[in-house]
Amino acid sequence: MASWFYTDKEAIQQGPIDDSSLLELNLNGDINAKSLVWQEGFAEWVSFRSVAQGFYRDTESGVPLEIGVCAHSEQVYSVSEMIPYGEALVGPEHKEGFVQTLMESGTIKVQDATAKRFDYVGFWWRVLSSVLDYMIKMIPSWICMIPYYVAAFSGGMSVGGDDPEDIFAGWSVIMGVCYGLGLLAILAVSIFYETWMVGKYQGTLGKLIIGAKVVNPDGSKLTYKRAFLRWLVKKPLNYLILFLPSTLGFAAVVGGLAALDLGGDEDASAFVLAMVTGMFVYVALLGLCAGIYWMAAFDPERRAFHDRLIGTRVVRK
Repeated sequence: MASWFYTDKEAIQQGPIDDSSLLELNLNGDINAKSLVWQEGFAEWVSFRSVAQGFYRDTESGVPLEIGVCAHSEQVYSVSEMIPYGEALVGPEHKEGFVQTLMESGTIKVQDATAKRFDYVGFWWRVLSSVLDYMIKMIPSWICMIPYYVAAFSGGMSVGGDDPEDIFAGWSVIMGVCYGLGLLAILAVSIFYETWMVGKYQGTLGKLIIGAKVVNPDGSKLTYKRAFLRWLVKKPLNYLILFLPSTLGFAAVVGGLAALDLGGDEDASAFVLAMVTGMFVYVALLGLCAGIYWMAAFDPERRAFHDRLIGTRVVRK
């Protein structure tokens, strides 16, 4: 018997198992047509659907049976076992669930439901979820900065003694340390919040509130590692792409106009012109670079840059 390796719903490699065990996993719903499988001799991992034909044969003649994919569960069955529903095929135990899904989604034509497996969350709904997440994280972020606020208040109260310059210098160091630690704590909160929530509940609180979840392309749940990588692209890399070109553009324009020495040092209008032009370039580049987010408004699967890079989708629950 061939030894098979497969990826489970958590995208974790499992195995080896034999043919009958792999088929049983499909029948139990632990894997589906899109689950990746591999055995010795394969050049790469393939979908279970592409090899499933070899598991379904007539018990008497050994002739391969025609197979189909359930429109509801995406499990593979012999067509002779399946129930035709319009243009769709449904596994025998999934008919009620399939009909319920049609009723909840308001789908009129069956082919609409089978062709569009996911209900992708739109751009403005994703903006709303991001705003909600920002508001939710404001409280722990404020708590992380309490030591800095205390240090700043205490430093202000202490200045004015016998040697205010030395006191101010000492408290400046303390405030700087507290501020740095506060930023590190906020970063840790952001990492934990995004990674743990997406890895455990398939979405942050903002996404859960609007009824959305983050999934792999096959609809499976993200691992914690994959959830962290998504945060890594969504936050640090996105912010670098968004703000670095805009800041460099602003600096280049202001520096270039200053180098022209328009009107000399005494002409304030030169400084105003440089700053206004620089801000215009900054805003324009910011809007252009924000394409890493607003590309989701035009993508058929509503993917932003981080979704494309990590291979995730944001869909309705």
